[in-house]
Amino acid sequence: MSEPLEKLAALGYKVTPQRRIILQVLADSSRHLSAEEIADHVRKIESSISVATVYRNINLLVETGIVSKLDLHDGPARYELNQGHNHHLVCLSCGTAIKIGYCPMQGELKNFIEVNGFVVDSHHFEITGYCRDCQAKREQLNTEK
Repeated sequence: MSEPLEKLAALGYKVTPQRRIILQVLADSSRHLSAEEIADHVRKIESSISVATVYRNINLLVETGIVSKLDLHDGPARYELNQGHNHHLVCLSCGTAIKIGYCPMQGELKNFIEVNGFVVDSHHFEITGYCRDCQAKREQLNTEK
């Protein structure tokens, strides 16, 4: 948890109690959280922190690269501590995002980029579909019809 705080300070930003709590909420989460979910967790820890403060600080943390933002197609953006590459399987129904444990920018794709003389500035990779639970719910709905 100290690494994000150190990076924030090194970039010249104050390490405020609000930022500490937001970063702790993200560090303690096993999944990506929406801003509203972050605000709910933050208010359980410190009820005086407003939703607006949470949003403002999340935006700052995204701008600094300390937090990653995952834009879902039909749902709210979700956030996590930035731990390098952000490659995910994203459920279009419930919004669950499963981190892919490796970077797909290797092998044939890397060769394709090099052959075309392209210089990559940044990248993200996501595959959208339906998680196991949502598939089961969809199947159950189809069989009930």
